[in-house]
Amino acid sequence: MRKYLSNINKDKLTSKERLEFLEYLQNSLSNGFSLNASLEMMPVIWPNHKNIFIRLCTEIQAGKKLSSEMLKLGFSKTIVTQIELSMAQGNLTECLTQIATLNRLKNDQLKKLKSELTYPFVLVLMMIFLLLFMQTFVANQFAESGEHTGDFMLLILLFSCLVIIYFMSKVLLLLKKQDYISLRKLKHFPIIGPLVQIYVEYILIYDVGLLLASGFSLQKICDYAAMQVEGSLQQQIGLSVGKQLAQGISPDLIIKKEDFLPNELLLLLQTGSKKIDLSKKFMLLGHALFNELAQRIEKLIVNIQPFCFILIGLCIIGLYLKLLLPMYAMMQKI
Repeated sequence: MRKYLSNINKDKLTSKERLEFLEYLQNSLSNGFSLNASLEMMPVIWPNHKNIFIRLCTEIQAGKKLSSEMLKLGFSKTIVTQIELSMAQGNLTECLTQIATLNRLKNDQLKKLKSELTYPFVLVLMMIFLLLFMQTFVANQFAESGEHTGDFMLLILLFSCLVIIYFMSKVLLLLKKQDYISLRKLKHFPIIGPLVQIYVEYILIYDVGLLLASGFSLQKICDYAAMQVEGSLQQQIGLSVGKQLAQGISPDLIIKKEDFLPNELLLLLQTGSKKIDLSKKFMLLGHALFNELAQRIEKLIVNIQPFCFILIGLCIIGLYLKLLLPMYAMMQKI
């Protein structure tokens, strides 16, 4: 079983390697190399994953889709669908640039988050050892005092820490999947929900802008999106919106009802512009959403460490109460 799991992991790229894959492919295509020529160089550039990229080249030359092969490498359904849409419209290089930029932002912020949490994590470990020491050697000395207020406060704080850890692990797991169901769940999470909403709006606006530039109507965009990777964000949204349009429901009402469609679409659709002009407006809105997403993530990361220190401070107060309240109760009996 362990050997089987190890083989599965070897067929997938890490988050850092996936970013390098995107950036290399984008740079290679920008410099005039064809997709096949770019892929053929990968076994030479990444000898550690030589077998993976040789298999990738073989599958692409045999007529397999790049998007489906990227799914096997560990890319999310949302990214894979963006690749599929961009290849169909001849905008692969631009799409790779957009995806690589977004993933670079995500990786940089995760690094910053880890550095911000390193010091609080060390303090938490020290507090755990201190708690074990107090429970083993100190608390027994005051067992007869009957004062347990400090114990109750400390248990509440520790339970809160466990809830936060569970919440963060759940968020990271859902972010790794990035399909429609996981993104819909994340939308209802506190703190992270508004960020997910902006992220999804950005992806949808960008994809619609690309398709409009190619002359697609709204109904054709939905029909085309519905044929993409099953379970992906674009496929589910396209399927839902397409059915409602077929039933004669107005686009205005659909946008208001659909969770992931921003209200700004109403203003754009009401302008009556040509498709090429409308596409440019969508792309501008997409860039604005990307900048807003980057700013909000930066603000969230900055505020995480102070929140951790507040929680640690409350735990320290709980430790002091656990020690001092029994002493105070015993002194009153003297």
